[in-house]
Amino acid sequence: MKKVFNKIKSNIILSDLILIGIFILLNFILYLINIRFRIWFIVLVLILLLIGFIIGMIQFFIKSSKTRKIIILIVSFIILVLCLFFWRIILFIFAFSYCPEHTVIVDNKKYVAVVRSFLNVDVDYYDYYGFLLMGTKVKIHGDFGKGGYDPFSSPNIPDSVEYTYYDNNGKIKSKRTETFIKDKDGNIIDKNNYDVNIDDSSNFNENDNYLLPENEEVLYEKKFGKTILRFSKVDNVLGQNMLVHVLRSKDKGKNFYVVSDDVIQVSNEAKFIFLNKSLGFAINTGKIYLDSSKTGLYVTNDSGKTFTAAVFNYKNDNVDYISIEKAPYYEKNNLKIKCSVYQINSNKDGYEDKELIFISNDNGITWNLENN
Repeated sequence: MKKVFNKIKSNIILSDLILIGIFILLNFILYLINIRFRIWFIVLVLILLLIGFIIGMIQFFIKSSKTRKIIILIVSFIILVLCLFFWRIILFIFAFSYCPEHTVIVDNKKYVAVVRSFLNVDVDYYDYYGFLLMGTKVKIHGDFGKGGYDPFSSPNIPDSVEYTYYDNNGKIKSKRTETFIKDKDGNIIDKNNYDVNIDDSSNFNENDNYLLPENEEVLYEKKFGKTILRFSKVDNVLGQNMLVHVLRSKDKGKNFYVVSDDVIQVSNEAKFIFLNKSLGFAINTGKIYLDSSKTGLYVTNDSGKTFTAAVFNYKNDNVDYISIEKAPYYEKNNLKIKCSVYQINSNKDGYEDKELIFISNDNGITWNLENN
């Protein structure tokens, strides 16, 4: 053992080159079984090998002849000058090639998440094999949208994420979209999930939005000639809520297609109405909270393709919310909604229900009291 140590000590650069070869070979063997080292370990080994190489070169320089020493000094000087001249480019390349890794849990399973963010934030999830090793095949891909941030260091930035799940052969087997619900400070407090299962679906075409009418529970339906608009349930979520979207048929109900770009979350007691082919409403809980902590009324002006949270211009420091008594309606070409508020009466000796009629001049987006 002492002889081996002395040989290594007497020829450090050769020993370092042998270790580099062993490390490359070990990486190649791991790749054959779809495993690789974690990036932090690779960087650590490369730093140690670089230090060993520098020490070995110094040792080789000391033992070399005068001519070799001059050659080594000239080469070292040229390398140093090039590094000093191109250090900005080197730093730029390193910054954009560096992909932070995180150990995370998705669907109760541990993964290594690799973040790539420049114009878009993409995260690839690999199998976790301990603190040193990880898989080489992407098991889940997360699309966090536009930006240049780390979603694990800054978890409250994204508004939604689309997960794509892959099988062992790299084929897509399912997708899931998560939309985040945030409080007034921008912190995520809840999320909605929308799953698409692609397993064993030879007829599935991800570009085809065709849905059979019996696939989803119909919550509301309105006919306008040959056109039928439906609010239908996509899924149930926590807190006695559900995800809904709009389907449309242009052939009297023979075929239905998804209209909505995204689902919206409402309570299980939600009410729906379409006043014409374009204008529709989803009444969430029947309450309009004055602090805007929850969306009480969703409005669409494009047949359910997009939804906007309606704004009620009403102030009352003595109540937290107003109640919707009647769905939006037209009266003499004016769009109105009947509400009420339970407040202290004028004598201040009890409470009373006060009727409130709101009117909208922008197709349901903004509502003001009729007597204003």
